[in-house]
Amino acid sequence: MQQTEIIYQGGKSFLAQNRGHKVVIDLPKDFGGGDEGPTPPELFIDALGSCIGVYVVGYCKSTGLDTEGLTIKIDWEKELKEKPYYIKKIDVKIDLPNAEIGPRKEALLNIAYSCLIHQTIKNQPVIHIDLK
Repeated sequence: MQQTEIIYQGGKSFLAQNRGHKVVIDLPKDFGGGDEGPTPPELFIDALGSCIGVYVVGYCKSTGLDTEGLTIKIDWEKELKEKPYYIKKIDVKIDLPNAEIGPRKEALLNIAYSCLIHQTIKNQPVIHIDLK
């Protein structure tokens, strides 16, 4: 099992530690934070996009498709009308401007959909929250 530690830094700021790497998580100033890093939902979307990217790059490398200039743009929308709040829409666009995708489009999309983060969202893991 892997472990992440989230350490409160004051205000609305947290420090996430994974395998010796550190990421500052904060809220915008409008919401009482210092805007020192991305928000938790932004990190979630970043994780999805970069996970898709890892899978797409792996496929491209194995099939000889050019990955130069690869970008993944994600538009997303939150549901904030009533609680519980959640992310209600995620639209991912993968751009491989230098690759001749041709008949590989369906395979590339299948690879993108198979990324670990997408599959985790789709299969809803059991999450247990407790107090120490």
